[in-house]
Amino acid sequence: MVRATRVRPESTVEPVPLWCRTLTALPEITVHPTLKFATLPLAMLSLACNGSATEAARGGDVTIAVQQALTGQTTSAGTFQMSGALTDTGATTEELTFGGPLTQSPVPVTFVRRMTGVDGVLVLRGSATLTFSSQTAASLAGSWTVESASGKYANYTGSGTLTGAANFGATPPTATLNYSGAIRR
Repeated sequence: MVRATRVRPESTVEPVPLWCRTLTALPEITVHPTLKFATLPLAMLSLACNGSATEAARGGDVTIAVQQALTGQTTSAGTFQMSGALTDTGATTEELTFGGPLTQSPVPVTFVRRMTGVDGVLVLRGSATLTFSSQTAASLAGSWTVESASGKYANYTGSGTLTGAANFGATPPTATLNYSGAIRR
């Protein structure tokens, strides 16, 4: 006597293609135990419907945490960690242009940030305002856009906002920045 095994498709994360929602709406799928090779295409189809796999291919909302220290008067280096629809970690460098003296808060700043991760390189360009709360502490708020991308990020575009804090009392001065936005194909 041959026994059949019942398989229930796993739910998916929105947004997903219509054909995936149709698949997950099926009540049950019966797979014959001697036809286990037939479960492989179903498993592959289920993986294709997994929101994280399809989102990673298209991109989406991301958060990028940056820890850095000044390496010169207008340059910095550090690390980044990107999470959300795209995930990556690596090294980052930044070139800054201050739009006024640091003694007259708020100070406009423009920047170009290069993030070299495991999956490729993203170059962000943006502007921010540096607002001092004391002689050694400042907050940052601004915006950014993807200027160029390579590796797995080729053809990606994006933009968003940034916030952060700078410690000019540290030697060398340090900053913690948080970028939020979307990066998509």
